[in-house]
Amino acid sequence: RWPADLHLIGKEILRFHAIYWPAFLMAAGLPLPKQIFAHGWLLFEQDKMSKSKGNIVRATPIQQVAGVDCLRYFLLREVVFGQDGNFSYDALVGRYNSDLANGLGNLASRTLTMIRQYKGGVVPASEGSREIAGQAASTISAVIQSFEAFEFSKGLEALWALLAATDKYIVAQAPWAKAAGRDETLYTTGEVLRIACILLYPIIPGSVAKIWEQLGMTEPLESVQLEGLAWGQLKSGQKIGAV
Repeated sequence: RWPADLHLIGKEILRFHAIYWPAFLMAAGLPLPKQIFAHGWLLFEQDKMSKSKGNIVRATPIQQVAGVDCLRYFLLREVVFGQDGNFSYDALVGRYNSDLANGLGNLASRTLTMIRQYKGGVVPASEGSREIAGQAASTISAVIQSFEAFEFSKGLEALWALLAATDKYIVAQAPWAKAAGRDETLYTTGEVLRIACILLYPIIPGSVAKIWEQLGMTEPLESVQLEGLAWGQLKSGQKIGAV
C-alpha cells in the first residue's frame, strides 16, 4: 500500500510540491509529506516526447502485442528511477527476449518439464545446492532493500544474476544426462523459481502467477509476505500443476 505521507511526482513540478504545497499545508495546520520522490522523463529514442513531433509512445498497442507485464518490466529494469529514461521498440523486444523469454521463461519451462519427466510431477526431496541457496539468500535481501529504496533496476539486476547463475548450474549438472544429483538440481531450480515469483509479483504479476500455479503452490501469491522469505520453503513431495 502506498504510504499517505509519501508523494510521487514528475520532476518538472518538484518546486510546487516541495516548497509551495508544504507551505499551504503548514498554513492550514495539515500534516506534511515525509518523503517526495520525483521521477524523470521518459524519452523516445533519446528525444522528448511531443504531440507536435508525433513521437508519442502509446501503451495500449504495446499491451496488445507484448502484454502489460513486458512493458512494466522494461520500464522498471531499463530506467533508473529518478533519472530520465529512454524507450525504443528495439530495446523493449531485446529485454523481452533476453530476460523474460530466454531468462525466466526458459528456466521455468526446463524445471517444470524435467520434474514432470523424471520425478512424475512431484518436487523431489532435497535441501538443494548450498551455493545457489547462499546466493538466493543474499539476493532476497538485496532485492527487498533495492525496492524499498526505489532502486528497481538495481533489484531486478540482482535477481536476474541469480537466475543466470541457476541456468549455469543446470547446464553444469546436466540432469537430463545423469540421474546422480538430479533431485538436488531439480529442487534447487524449483526453489529459485518460487523465490523469483514472490520477488517479481509487484513487477510482472500476471506472468509469475502462472509459474506459481504450475509449481503447484496452494497459497495465493498475492497473500505471501516478504517477511520470512527464505531458502528451503518449497515442500518436497508437492505435486506441480498440470500442463
